[in-house]
Amino acid sequence: MTAPLSGTTTPFQWSIQSVPAGRLTVPSARLEVELFLRTTLPGLRVIAELGWLDTGAPLSIIPFHVHNRRLDWSAVPGVTVSWAGQTCDLGSIDIWLPTDQSSSPRGPFSLLAKFPRSDPPGGPIPALLGLEFFVSHQAGISLLPPPQRGVIQVP
Repeated sequence: MTAPLSGTTTPFQWSIQSVPAGRLTVPSARLEVELFLRTTLPGLRVIAELGWLDTGAPLSIIPFHVHNRRLDWSAVPGVTVSWAGQTCDLGSIDIWLPTDQSSSPRGPFSLLAKFPRSDPPGGPIPALLGLEFFVSHQAGISLLPPPQRGVIQVP
């Protein structure tokens, strides 16, 4: 038996698409979560972005097309990293998460992320919420089988 969730919960949902692979059709699943990111755009404090919950990513990724001249983030001086063949700055940004308990998002939560200096080839992808967020904020995940939604629990 699992312990009941406490704190606030942020919903996320399954997104499953069929992908052809030769003579097979393979389900490709993503976990979608709404993120609110601090912005530099005039008249706005935060902007909403679709994100993918990525339990395989140690750090979050804020793709170039998402952060370029739109987000208020701070680089860690002198630190560069890479992602998908792209040079990235390591930095921090404040995020807010929607909750089941309130119509107002909860936050700010500081997030350590890679900020690529350009987008990799191929279609654009959304922000990736990596495991550093869960470790830093002692957050948990409740993942039920599709099509049921899951939740992120933040104490």
